[in-house]
Amino acid sequence: MATVPAVRRRRVTAVWLLTFLLPAILIVTGCSGLSGTRRGGVVPGTTPTATPTTGPDAFERSGRGMPIRITLPPPGTPRPYPLIVALHSLHYDGTDPKAHWDLDGLARTAGLAVVYPDGIGKAWNAGTCCDTARINNTDDVGWLRALIAHLSENYPIDRTRVSLIGLSNGGMLAYRYACEHGDELAGIAVVAASRQVAQCQPAAPLTVVVVHGGADGHVPYLGSLWSPVLQTAITPVEQSMAPFRAVDQCPLPSQPGDTILTDSTGVPWHAAPSPTAPSPTALSAGQQPGMATGSSAAPTPPTGTPPLPDGLAAPAGPPAVPVATAPVAVRRETRCASSARVVQYLLPSMAHGWPPATGPNSFTTTGVIWNLLAPARSAHPGPRM
Repeated sequence: MATVPAVRRRRVTAVWLLTFLLPAILIVTGCSGLSGTRRGGVVPGTTPTATPTTGPDAFERSGRGMPIRITLPPPGTPRPYPLIVALHSLHYDGTDPKAHWDLDGLARTAGLAVVYPDGIGKAWNAGTCCDTARINNTDDVGWLRALIAHLSENYPIDRTRVSLIGLSNGGMLAYRYACEHGDELAGIAVVAASRQVAQCQPAAPLTVVVVHGGADGHVPYLGSLWSPVLQTAITPVEQSMAPFRAVDQCPLPSQPGDTILTDSTGVPWHAAPSPTAPSPTALSAGQQPGMATGSSAAPTPPTGTPPLPDGLAAPAGPPAVPVATAPVAVRRETRCASSARVVQYLLPSMAHGWPPATGPNSFTTTGVIWNLLAPARSAHPGPRM
């Protein structure tokens, strides 16, 4: 990993999350941010307008020109190469993604650069969240634009292949950046995050990858009327994604095949072969996947899991098809009219954080994300500042 001075040339429970996604999913229309009804009619407060960080030498003038943590691809990598901006979670810094996201490994194998910026006070201003960055109205979006421009002046960065990957507060900032300057990005990937800006009208289609846990208590999938920890309402994940479905021209998942089970690598999961039943990969609307529990008893909801929605009962018996290895995630995606993609992975047993890389409920998050972001291209390269 190279450290660059600031010169003047510039992230299986027994009952699946699907049981309350279909049909209890929130129906969101349009691309006007949080217009429409939220649970309890609560929407995040008005997002303050930050002082922009723009113009010549914006990166240097920002006062945040500390040494930059950046990992470059191996020598001989074809140029120009893609750039990933890794956005840490609240109360952490840019060293956190290096610990368990394995983006450095991706840089070596996929031939790309990864930069690990720090939010001031270990927080990002993503709109109504979070912490001192929100209180001080820090212009994190403007600074990231300046940082990307700065790196592009000093490295052979392909400006059509710049993507943001963020965890929690970092994912919230990725949402905000995409709302305000989506045409400058190939795509974003958000893990355990929500969109915390009320107005969101992306200027052009971009690929969006969402990874979220069904047991996430900090940023709940269905949102929250108020988070005393984050001091804001939490936008539901489906509502967070709505503006991007709209600009990418992607319908809401509602047809058989839109929702499937996947293994730990994001590949469609198949049950063990059976002479009497097909492999249940695709799930129709309202269908609950049968899960093998290691006994003949039907799976039952553990204490504390969300109740089944009205009209949807738990399976009356064991799965019809024996399961060799249990699925890990539920993937939801529809075919978009644009070339961009909006893909959502739901990990029922996952709490708040980056999914584990090993163990029974592991998920190869970085690889899954990059497989979707790699072919994406931005509509317009970002400005030279």
